[in-house]
Amino acid sequence: MFVPTAIPGLVCAYLFSETGEHTVLGDADIDMPLPPGTWLWLHLNLTDQRCGKWLADKLGLPRSIIYDFTDESLRPFILQQQEHVVGQLTTFRRDFTADSTETTWCRFILSERWLVTGRVRAVQVAESLRRELTRGLKPASPAAFFDLLVEHFPDTLDTILHRLTDELESIEDDILSDEQKDERRRLMLLRREAALLHRHMRAVRRALLTGMRTVHALPPGIADAAARLAHLDQDYESLETRARFFHDEVDAKLAAETNRQLYILSALTSAFLPPSLVAGIFGMNVEWLPFAKGEHGFLIIMMIAAASSALVWLLLWWLNRK
Repeated sequence: MFVPTAIPGLVCAYLFSETGEHTVLGDADIDMPLPPGTWLWLHLNLTDQRCGKWLADKLGLPRSIIYDFTDESLRPFILQQQEHVVGQLTTFRRDFTADSTETTWCRFILSERWLVTGRVRAVQVAESLRRELTRGLKPASPAAFFDLLVEHFPDTLDTILHRLTDELESIEDDILSDEQKDERRRLMLLRREAALLHRHMRAVRRALLTGMRTVHALPPGIADAAARLAHLDQDYESLETRARFFHDEVDAKLAAETNRQLYILSALTSAFLPPSLVAGIFGMNVEWLPFAKGEHGFLIIMMIAAASSALVWLLLWWLNRK
């Protein structure tokens, strides 16, 4: 059943005082203009198409800002729109029960009195910020709170990097052992995840650096996030290089195992070829066949077949030693 709300698509709303103390607001508790000395954080679900109209009516935002906020772009960006900063950054999606490494978008509008964030699918950063607020976080301003939002992406990338590094080291141990433990499939999954994250990381870093050059009202924490992404860029590049090297090692290991099996198969074929020749010759139904009427003909033929096979084995052994 559809239940009308005062704020379309509202996920959560917090009112902050000058000291950073917060109050959780319901959708019917938000009044504009805000009380003096306070600022607001709104988090919206942009699948509700009415969000843009509400923002234009209540916050007095121009159409250009509403368009940049509600229209999904293919790349992250940060723009200056009058006294507001609007943009879209990559973040990580949140499942119903756990966090995910799948990326999605988080859009924002930043001003001196409020921070509005929006998403289409649930994001980890909003849940992380709400969790920090319950633990006593007291952000001094929307800009300081926005810094925490931006820092969540490199923090999560760093955590994932440690997990991928541990997995890569485990794969290395398996490669150095004699057993086959499906290292190739595990390496393919690891390389795919690292490549996707690396690609998004570079796009976000590029957007942050562009914003630092073009947006004068950008919070100072953006520079720290860009610097951290630069270091993570090197770490992920090193991880991908090691993964490619191990992939070559796995291919070489599989090729060596295949060659060993082919060698065994060739040796067995060579060893059984002379007895087959002997059996074929003495199995012909023609006259003057040796040992055809002898009492011990079968035993003699079997000895000849065994001797020919042994001779081939000795020849292969001698060639292998040389």
